[in-house]
Amino acid sequence: MVGARTSSNTNSRNLSSEQIAAMTNATIQKIESSSPRNRLRAGTTVTYHDTTSIGYGWLLPGWVAEERRVQSGRVYRYYYDPHGSFYESQQKVVEALEQFWGAILE
Repeated sequence: MVGARTSSNTNSRNLSSEQIAAMTNATIQKIESSSPRNRLRAGTTVTYHDTTSIGYGWLLPGWVAEERRVQSGRVYRYYYDPHGSFYESQQKVVEALEQFWGAILE
């Protein structure tokens, strides 16, 4: 399940919302096939977000943010690239993108 969507980021990257959704769903399938859900604690909910989700416009198409909300209400955020590789923070994502492209993202 992907969070709330806006259309502004879709147009700026010249991809249709259908293309972004397909990329997001492919990444989610990789995440779910490589990470057994039975390791989640009881009462934990998982929500996925992509570049079209409010607050996640900085993600590139195909990248996914996973929010895990535990029973106490605390939210843990994890990030995945289109290959399903795991990043533990937004800073780690930015560092990976800088290393790959030599770009500085804000």
